[in-house]
Amino acid sequence: MSLKEAAEEMLKLYDSWPEQLLNSYRQALSAVRQSAPRPRSVVLCGMGGSGVTGDYVWAVGNAKGFKVPIYVHKADGVPPWVSAEDLVVAISYSGNTYETLSCAREARARGSLVASVTSGGKLAAWAEQSSLPLARVATGYYPRTALGELAGATFGVLKALGIDLVDDKDIDAAAQALRSTSRGEGEAMANALKGRQLYIVAGCGIYSIVAQRWRQELSENAKVIAKTEAYPESAHNDLVVWQVIQKANKGFIVVEGQGGICLVINELLRSAYDPQGDVVVRVNPRGEGPLAQLLQGSLLAGYTSVYLAYLNGTDPRSTTITGTYKELLEKQGFS
Repeated sequence: MSLKEAAEEMLKLYDSWPEQLLNSYRQALSAVRQSAPRPRSVVLCGMGGSGVTGDYVWAVGNAKGFKVPIYVHKADGVPPWVSAEDLVVAISYSGNTYETLSCAREARARGSLVASVTSGGKLAAWAEQSSLPLARVATGYYPRTALGELAGATFGVLKALGIDLVDDKDIDAAAQALRSTSRGEGEAMANALKGRQLYIVAGCGIYSIVAQRWRQELSENAKVIAKTEAYPESAHNDLVVWQVIQKANKGFIVVEGQGGICLVINELLRSAYDPQGDVVVRVNPRGEGPLAQLLQGSLLAGYTSVYLAYLNGTDPRSTTITGTYKELLEKQGFS
């Protein structure tokens, strides 16, 4: 397959996010029939392109002032305080991610209700054997291109279990925002950002989640070195480096926050980044509601990173070293 064909394959997968989101949300709502008491907390376990789903759940809960604490766990096992009082959601696209399987099994051993979101693998088999809530997502994607599937299914599972973070209008609004996002927007940003040695991605408040997603997409698809600055925290440390004009050939990507302290941060970053003399690309997530804005800004990252990979002569599909890590875990008995 040529590099152009590889890029087109990835772009088509990102194109499908609106349908992924709608279909997986509806399927999860119909698949999960189990009732559950209101939990003390919600713990979301997952790694990589699957684990980022938990970040979006946390961000939506935070934006809506949800009263049940939401905790995102990106490691093996579970936090020491998890018990039968907590709801745990295990998210693994493949269903074979060791850390996520470890989380699900240990949480269940402690008496937690564990819901699973996966396309199959060991996690699906375990959930079925344990008679636990299971939302299956479609196969045929790279995990990072299946965010629509994973997000829709996760919000659907949570809603079915009484955690009302979104409603049908939120899902429809998110799908509409995704449909409004074009490949051309990403291609234009990639052309502006090409040829840089280092990429700085900044975001404020819940939009720091989008900034982190940009960094991850740049790493996995374009194979470029990227750093996230999460504000307002980075205003107390990372920002200081930009007091000096840095010689590296840099590209800045700013996911601009909306309202409150983030308006101050937006102006601060203009005064810090612009004098560096490098390209600065600004992303303004759009859509009605936090879920729509978070996903729309993330889809733009997917498009941009694939085009940047193509411009750099890099196959956006390849993540060989991640597979090597998983093989090493298997050889050492972690499965």
